[in-house]
Amino acid sequence: MDIPVRAETTSVALPPYRAVLAVDAEKFSRNPARYQQVIGEAIPDVLERAFQRSGLGRLWADRRFPRHSGDGYVIGLEPEHLPFLIHPFLDRLQDVLFDRRSELSAQHPDLRLRLRASIDVGPLPDSGTGSPIDAMGEAMIHTHRLLDAEPVKRALADSHPDATLLAAIVSRRVYEDAVLSGFGGVHQSRFRPVHVSIAEKEFAAEGYLYVPVPSSRPPGAGEANGDGAAERAASADPTGAAPAAARVDDRPDPNQTTATPTPTGPAGPRTHNSVGTNNGQVIQADTITGDLSFHGKSTGGSEGR
Repeated sequence: MDIPVRAETTSVALPPYRAVLAVDAEKFSRNPARYQQVIGEAIPDVLERAFQRSGLGRLWADRRFPRHSGDGYVIGLEPEHLPFLIHPFLDRLQDVLFDRRSELSAQHPDLRLRLRASIDVGPLPDSGTGSPIDAMGEAMIHTHRLLDAEPVKRALADSHPDATLLAAIVSRRVYEDAVLSGFGGVHQSRFRPVHVSIAEKEFAAEGYLYVPVPSSRPPGAGEANGDGAAERAASADPTGAAPAAARVDDRPDPNQTTATPTPTGPAGPRTHNSVGTNNGQVIQADTITGDLSFHGKSTGGSEGR
């Protein structure tokens, strides 16, 4: 195809605006090779079923520039349909994925289809002829950058694999036009603002995360990148102590007497006793080594108290 050469100062008409929906299967390559085709075939099927269940079957039939990447799918729609693409479509997609679980597990007990989804809008070439240059533009690039963002991946990784089957992210423009405007059927409080940054792509943007069915990852469950919530908590405080926000306020009370033993080393005791107006009596049920400090007054340590 010959691309006409034009002067820099020549204006041209904007391509038509299109809403863009992209989805991608979580951990697709980790499925056994014989089941990757099963997942790949299931993706457009669950999308079509979700559109039909939402009462939006016509939108699926009229979708623009559909593309199947094997582990994902992308389509364009007329922008006025953005509110419906968020609700009820995303909730119905979660429902369809949930219904599909038994069929997949019957083929392999560990076979699951969990999706990330992203939605953006912007001018994109759309000849309607299936031209290879259709849908080439910033809106398509941004849609896929959002799809690959760490916050949306984390939303699935930190949730229960049998409960939360969809995590979606929308661009700031979509959020403002279809959610804050009140046209969408989901309250803005259901969306969580996240920062999207992909250094190697020189991409940074604001996104809004929506999870139709939030859940928590089962205790002790592994995670693909080994960076789960439990692991992060352990690495943050190797002593296993509770976070500062969860501790009882330990500011000194002028009516209390405090006895604090001096640790004998890195593994020494860390006992803290706070006693009220108890006639000056301190009961210590531990072995103490070192000096005891009573509001600035020191006394020799005691053994085996």
